[in-house]
Amino acid sequence: MRICLLLIVALYLSPVTAMAGETLMFGGDIEVKDVDLDALLLSGPEDARSKVVADHNQLLKLLRQIYLIRALSEEAEKSGLGDSELFQAKLRRQREKLLYLERLKQIDAEPIPDFEQAAKEQYHGNPEAYTIPERFEAKHILISTTDRLPKHHPKEEALEIIKKVKAELDSGLSTFEDLVMVYSEDTVTLKNKGSLGVFKRGSMVEPFDEAVAAMHKPGEISDIVETQFGYHIIKLVNRYSPKKLTFDQVKEKLVLKMKSDYIQNRRDEYFDKLLKKNKASIYEDKVEAYAQKQQQQSAE
Repeated sequence: MRICLLLIVALYLSPVTAMAGETLMFGGDIEVKDVDLDALLLSGPEDARSKVVADHNQLLKLLRQIYLIRALSEEAEKSGLGDSELFQAKLRRQREKLLYLERLKQIDAEPIPDFEQAAKEQYHGNPEAYTIPERFEAKHILISTTDRLPKHHPKEEALEIIKKVKAELDSGLSTFEDLVMVYSEDTVTLKNKGSLGVFKRGSMVEPFDEAVAAMHKPGEISDIVETQFGYHIIKLVNRYSPKKLTFDQVKEKLVLKMKSDYIQNRRDEYFDKLLKKNKASIYEDKVEAYAQKQQQQSAE
């Protein structure tokens, strides 16, 4: 649908390029020229354009599509389908949107300051923001007491089961991972033998979070921990100390963010000046009446 709209709009824009004019397809009084194919290809991502241009059969399909869209649009014109005020508004909106995007490109193409020094100042002024916090990697066995999980138990029953699991662990007859597969009711982590992956402090519910933070040695196993989900036994896989990122590691991201903010702010300033210059105003009462009318129609 998006391609169709762009093609219809392209027909009304009378585009001109240096290479325009070569007829690639003809039938009846309808011509498809290279500029029509340009308009379609330029509406997609660059890597996709390269693949299409290299595929002869795909190019032929696109030409056929352009021809059929043009033929059907001409039939629609002759039958009066394009005469309604709403259709004309839709068509005008598409044309205006394309021109709007082209104008934005012009505005955005104006020189942008070099933000490397500003990025460096921001980095040194707020070092905590560029430090990866302490992280944990853990596994758990869960005996559920919540109906949010398919399998769950009354509290007393769940507690008895988790005590049994803890006793088996303490006996050394079974590994933690073996018991995960036998007992754990966390269906999300079950396929990874109870692994919760790597997470930072505060990512888990408070009792679980505190239990993990109290462990320090990889392989250490917690006592029974109760949360709103049920009873857990947790195994610490690893504990990662905080790590400060170097400026070189964050420079590109910082500079890109500053450039993006600068471009957006420049756009906003331009928009504000344009509204002020044209003394643009909104009729609030009419907008409210429009909204009420639309809501009424939707309810009917």
